[in-house]
Amino acid sequence: MREYPLKTGMRWMLGLLLAGAAAGALAGESGADTATRIQQLEAMMQQMLAQRTEQDRQMQAVAAELQAMRQQIAQGREDAPKEPAKRKGEPVLASFKNGIVFEDGSGNWQLAINGRIQADGRAFNPDPAAADTWSLRRARLGAVVTFHKDYAVRVEGEYSGSGTTLTYGHLDINRFKAARLRIGQFKPQYGLERSLSSNFLDFLERSMADALLGGTFDRGVMLHGAPLDGLYYSAAWINGSNGDENDVEYDNKDLMARVTGNLARFAGWKDAVVHVGGFYSHGRQESGSAIPVLQTEARGYRLFETDNNNRLTDSVDRTRGGIELALARGPFKLQGEYIRAGFDGRDFHRDMSAWYASLNWLVSGERFADAYREGVFGRISPKQHFAFGGAGWGALQLGVRYSRFDGDDFVTGNATGTGKLAAGRSNGADAWTLGANWILNPNLRLAANYVHTHFDSEVSSKGVVFGDEDAITMRAQFDF
Repeated sequence: MREYPLKTGMRWMLGLLLAGAAAGALAGESGADTATRIQQLEAMMQQMLAQRTEQDRQMQAVAAELQAMRQQIAQGREDAPKEPAKRKGEPVLASFKNGIVFEDGSGNWQLAINGRIQADGRAFNPDPAAADTWSLRRARLGAVVTFHKDYAVRVEGEYSGSGTTLTYGHLDINRFKAARLRIGQFKPQYGLERSLSSNFLDFLERSMADALLGGTFDRGVMLHGAPLDGLYYSAAWINGSNGDENDVEYDNKDLMARVTGNLARFAGWKDAVVHVGGFYSHGRQESGSAIPVLQTEARGYRLFETDNNNRLTDSVDRTRGGIELALARGPFKLQGEYIRAGFDGRDFHRDMSAWYASLNWLVSGERFADAYREGVFGRISPKQHFAFGGAGWGALQLGVRYSRFDGDDFVTGNATGTGKLAAGRSNGADAWTLGANWILNPNLRLAANYVHTHFDSEVSSKGVVFGDEDAITMRAQFDF
């Protein structure tokens, strides 16, 4: 750091004091030493004058530097220090919250990338029931773009060995919570189990009742929302079974509606769910439309099929309806549904129905109520995530399910193309499923099921006749 000199006046005072002291000293000296002392004092004076000159020069330099800095600040010269230029717009932020999310700081837009992979293993007894195999059950990748908070676009594809299939592709207008509009391709909400994401099922596969509903995805428009806390509805106008969107002759559409309520929310029971609901749909199917095909819940033997390649000869009115119930308290959940499908054609009427009941227990103590929102159960988040060498082991869920299918209207004596039961198949079956889910963290789980299926009448495959199927199924799943 630079030392600044004293003021000139102070230096002169110091010089006078020194001179006075020197004079006092001379008064006490003898005459013989006077000449020598004068020479010493003159040398000291010359030294002091030289120091004062150097100090004056330094003060002038400091004054000049201060003046230059004042001029730089006043005139805003380019070589003066400046603040960094402010960046226009908002920074893009990235995070992972059950998905990869990018968004700007203003909240005007958000990009969420989602995906899932489910790798399965299955083994069957007897062997002719189905192939023992490792398979890729689902592999999907998609994205949801939200802009101005009220609008969202979702696109998702499912990848398989034969190519890529569009699952979701729709525009959402979410301005009003009580009335949200969805346009495009989506999954109509036929009942509780169908409305659940495959990521969050209690068992590896849905029950036999799900097969009565037909295809999973459809195209059209859906209005849905929650006008009251605990009440949710959806209503859709969709293509139904009309696979050709440009077919002029058969362009009928399906109308469907579902309403659910959580009575526990109305009662203020925060750790419980009392879910009740139902749905109904109606539409006209063109000739050649499909009759449902049923596999066992282990994706094994195709127990129910009809002749004519599972197609109806005439056009029919198709109705589908169901009721649903779920009771959850803490780590326990009891869930069940009844679903019926009817086909009314010229000179015939065919009905089929199925139902299931399941009981699940989160052994590690998580609550099902924390995963319930707007008529469906979602992601279970373990109290402690699994970590190698750590104290956390994730969440463990155990469950049991019984399901029953009845298709007594479909017999071998029916006319061709009206629901004639195919040879070697059964028009009734029931199944028991035991399941275990190890949820290591919210995005990763391992699962195993044992499924026993009993057929009302013996079935046959590759020359082997049997009345039961046993299966072990396993899955490793990651989703985000």
